[in-house]
Amino acid sequence: MFDSLDAKKRKRISNILLVIAILLLFTGIVIISVDIAKKNIRLGKINEGVTSMDAVIVDSIRTAETLTEEQANGTVSEPTVTLIVDNNALGVTGEEYDFFGTDEEIAAQREAVENELDNQYTGYTVLQGIGILDIPAIDAHLPIWQTTNNVTLRYGTGHYVGSVMPGQVGNCSILGHHMRQYGSIFNRLEEVGVGDEITVTNLRGYQYTYIVDQTVIVPPEELGDYLRGGITDSRQITLVTCTYTSTGKQRFVVIGHIQDGQ
Repeated sequence: MFDSLDAKKRKRISNILLVIAILLLFTGIVIISVDIAKKNIRLGKINEGVTSMDAVIVDSIRTAETLTEEQANGTVSEPTVTLIVDNNALGVTGEEYDFFGTDEEIAAQREAVENELDNQYTGYTVLQGIGILDIPAIDAHLPIWQTTNNVTLRYGTGHYVGSVMPGQVGNCSILGHHMRQYGSIFNRLEEVGVGDEITVTNLRGYQYTYIVDQTVIVPPEELGDYLRGGITDSRQITLVTCTYTSTGKQRFVVIGHIQDGQ
């Protein structure tokens, strides 16, 4: 009799464990499916931005070739590319803001971010494109959006507004997430080395090629020394993403300078 009760108890426990295992398996499948779906949606949005900018750049070059300089300066409007995205969609694990400088500067930066996001009362952000970033060494062909808030950086790279525009004298800073998906955004940035090329093409079709001459890992609190536009009187580009070392989350920085003659 006791053996029969023990057998029933063991069978009941086995059934419960089986149900739990099935539920865990199902939950895992759902999580993986959602993650894959989010990656595909993000990739679609990034490709949409790149494709739109590529088309505008080609059109700008074609237009410039058929107009005189006087006509172009007087009649051709500034090219634009926008992408409307949901503020609450496709959040990136670990996304955060880097604030640096004095207490007053940090407070001002926090306020600027809060105001920028508060002004997006519709629940959507209109991303403003400024050009294309190409890094042949890692097969990167990415949209560059103006500003570097959390929403913007989910869909490509962002131009730090406290830096100069591509091609100008000074430091042009571009930030991107180190995504988990291989090749996504700045996932492979740490493979970039001295001597590699970084090319930025603005929406007018003007192309600027920088040569990497330095890579460095810095703590977040020192990032301000690398991002600001006025840190150099040369034409410099600075790319930034996250990396992890024995001391925790750090920032991987790639620095390049424009080729002579451009």
